[in-house]
Amino acid sequence: MDTMMKIGKTLTFFLIVAGFFACNDDDNSVPFEVIGDVFVIKRTVDNEEKFAHSYVAWGNQPMSHAEVTTPGGANITLDPANEILNTYAKEPSLNEYSTSAPVEGNYQFLVINEDITHQSVDLLDFDNIAFTTITSAEVSNQQLAVHWETNDNAEAYLIRLINEAGEIAFISQTLPVQMTSLQEIGVGTASGSWQETPEIGNVYNVELLSVRFEDDAVSNDAAYHIQEIAVTEQEVTWQ
Repeated sequence: MDTMMKIGKTLTFFLIVAGFFACNDDDNSVPFEVIGDVFVIKRTVDNEEKFAHSYVAWGNQPMSHAEVTTPGGANITLDPANEILNTYAKEPSLNEYSTSAPVEGNYQFLVINEDITHQSVDLLDFDNIAFTTITSAEVSNQQLAVHWETNDNAEAYLIRLINEAGEIAFISQTLPVQMTSLQEIGVGTASGSWQETPEIGNVYNVELLSVRFEDDAVSNDAAYHIQEIAVTEQEVTWQ
């Protein structure tokens, strides 16, 4: 499966669940707010453990521009991530993953709403969350079951199924850290959201995302304050 095709999919789940700001996108009676978030994605690329930065700016109203300045002074332009323009993001391409440690420090977000410039600052700390080991991922009778080991550094899990085109076929609900398995994953089950109907004989990539939030994140806004995501992968054949 082409790794390049899979890069750039990490934020999809959070764009779906982060509904607080989206609910207010047309409400000009409330002051404009923006949250900037930079986080690290760790995954295995070419059999090496590599890291990259991902950026997102969440607004409660549409924005016309968003950018971020790194601690080293580089300026990065973010792209609209949805049609209502209240979320801008930039996810890493494959060549942006590196064995070098991520750059910690303050990231300055600048956005424009109705011709007015607003700023938000996010501090990136890096703890290097461990990968979570997938102990088994099997499909039987068109249902997927995934089991994994406990990860003391994770604060939530997500499971995704990626098709051979690199597109998301399935996204689980947020899974509590106490869970070590998700079973009976099939079309029509209540374990998540299906973007397509899986086909018998097709090969899919199971991704287990181990998520760590920022220290000051609380349960009702944690999706806007991610610190690190470690992605573990395993292929399965749908049957």
